[in-house]
Amino acid sequence: MNIELIATAQQVSEEQVKNKTVVVIDVLRATSVMVSALNKGAKGIIPVLTPQEAFAVKEKLGDEVLLGGERHAEPIEGFDYGNSPLSYSNEVVQNKVLVMTTTNGTLAINNSLSARELLVASFANDQAVAEHIQSHTDVVLVCSGNNGLYTLEDALCAGRIIHLLQKKSASLTLSDFALSIQLLYESSQAQLKEVASKGYHYGVLQGKGYEKDLDYCFKSNTCTNIPVWTGEMLVNK
Repeated sequence: MNIELIATAQQVSEEQVKNKTVVVIDVLRATSVMVSALNKGAKGIIPVLTPQEAFAVKEKLGDEVLLGGERHAEPIEGFDYGNSPLSYSNEVVQNKVLVMTTTNGTLAINNSLSARELLVASFANDQAVAEHIQSHTDVVLVCSGNNGLYTLEDALCAGRIIHLLQKKSASLTLSDFALSIQLLYESSQAQLKEVASKGYHYGVLQGKGYEKDLDYCFKSNTCTNIPVWTGEMLVNK
């Protein structure tokens, strides 16, 4: 297995991801929301780039649609919910299509649509994702980052997935960046949240009072579902 790693959504090019298995990670908080919402019974998730696109999808599909997302970590005016995974309970999402737009995560997904298989990961489903991709040949882990900048939390999640794959197979070929991220995770795993808390985006969310979200987003292997892109939306694999 060849594993490459991309540091931000903005760095993704079609050439890098085309015909490969791509795993998009945005721990704080888009992919944590996606994994959780589908785990709780959402019918599907449509990631779009702008609030205007989201409103247009809702107008087309009607009452089955929930609008969720954020700009600069704040809920978007006119949307049903923000970007907290704790907002999307069973009662809220059951049989609903969640249309999402976020600053980084939905951009990373839309930039990766030429993948052979496009998956979404967070700490919540890290084990399930590693088990699913362990026999794949070419894998690209896309860290969404924050406004074009590398983020610790996405890197640590990517490092954990690589670490789990390494335990299952000795035949991994890692890019230098992927290897460095694996080593970052392995040196930090005993104090993962504490290390991540030194990062910029963690501090922004903490300052806005999202402490419960932060606790949730760093819990590993709490979900077994894997969101996969069908060409129209993300659904459980």
